[in-house]
Formats: sequence, C-alpha cells, structure tokens
Amino acid sequence: MSAAGDELTCEDLKQMLAAGKVTIIDVRKPEELEKGKIEGSVNIPVDNVKEAFSQDPQSFERRFGFEKPAFTSPLIFHCQMGLRGANATATARKLGYTRAQNLKGGFGEWAREEPR
Repeated sequence: MSAAGDELTCEDLKQMLAAGKVTIIDVRKPEELEKGKIEGSVNIPVDNVKEAFSQDPQSFERRFGFEKPAFTSPLIFHCQMGLRGANATATARKLGYTRAQNLKGGFGEWAREEPR
C-alpha cells in the first residue's frame, strides 16, 4: 500500500478477499465490463460515485442491490488502469469513507495477474 493508504496492490486485494468482507466498486462504464470483472465487484460508474455514496442507505440499497457500506468499511475502487479509480477513491474519502482505496493498475493489472 502507498504511504497515504489510498492505494493497494492486487496482492493486497487478494489478501483482503481471502480474509472476508470487502466491497469492490468497479467504476468503469457498463460496456467496459465486457473485458471482464473482479468476482464480487459491483458496477457504479465513476460519474455516479458522488451521487451514489451521498444517498441514504435505503435508497442506495434499492438502486444498487446491496447494503450501503459503512464509512469505516473497506471500500475498494477500480477502473481499467487506475485514474478513474483514484478519482472515485478521492470522492469517497471526501464523503467520509476513511478506508476507501484504489486498486493500483486497475482491472488491467488484475487481469494480468489473474489469467482467466
């Protein structure tokens, strides 16, 4: 992880997944999901992150189909290469999600390390 704690590696994410509860948000556009996805991730495009995580818990769950993460829950964002994930992470942190992190290298890095 970076010194600031806002980024994690694929290996860090694998360890978190093995240990249990973590929410992974894929911020790519829906059509980009055809390239593959991280198992268990949920798609909330980067342009919708601020609005989504500003919603009350009931509205969030109705819209996205899962419980809105707590402000202190591990919340991992990723895109294809890392920039949009970093932007989503910064947005979430501004909203109070203290454990929001970006997957370094995004899905592209994950796919290289986790061949199908």
